[in-house]
Amino acid sequence: MRTLLSLLVAVAALGAGCITQPDEKSGGDGDRHKAKQLKMGKPESDAVDYNAGDRTDWKLVELQDTGTLTVEVIVDNPKSNLTVAVFDRYGKPVARMAHRKDDDSPQVKLMTEVGVGKYFVMIQAMKEGDKTGYLVKASVR
Repeated sequence: MRTLLSLLVAVAALGAGCITQPDEKSGGDGDRHKAKQLKMGKPESDAVDYNAGDRTDWKLVELQDTGTLTVEVIVDNPKSNLTVAVFDRYGKPVARMAHRKDDDSPQVKLMTEVGVGKYFVMIQAMKEGDKTGYLVKASVR
């Protein structure tokens, strides 16, 4: 009985060590302060995968003028639930939009009024099983 209990404890400990946290393997852009620069008007491809430990990607846009910031995200897997959000330089939410797996369009288009300065775009898989490649583009008018 003791041997069986010891074996169960060892298996449980080993299993717990194999669990990947949602942003454990983010590729360096899983935190806002590590956001990768997104050039205005130039599409960039990336991917999120909740189960693989790459739940969140952060992008940095630096604006030289005021206007309407448009962030367009086109997902490869429309059956994924995603959140697309814009934050100011202090981390305060400015705008947020969700793409649900039952949406007809693979595109999320988020628009918000902005001023000069740094803004952060977050693209995040919402829950376990959500994963997709995507194309993101930011522009200001």
